[in-house]
Amino acid sequence: MYNVVQNPIPKNGFFTSPTLGEIQEMIESLPKKERANAHLIMTYTMNACHQLVEDNILNKEIFA
Repeated sequence: MYNVVQNPIPKNGFFTSPTLGEIQEMIESLPKKERANAHLIMTYTMNACHQLVEDNILNKEIFA
């Protein structure tokens, strides 16, 4: 029997869930001087989410 693994990334029901491609399109629609910071924030967010999954799901015994 396997343990149930829960998603460690909280979801906020007040917002939609765009795809990564849609987020990229949103960033590209920003004024040019704002795009670099938006890409940076997106990358930070993806790395933080990756780390949450690593720490809370992939490092559990059932995946070892």
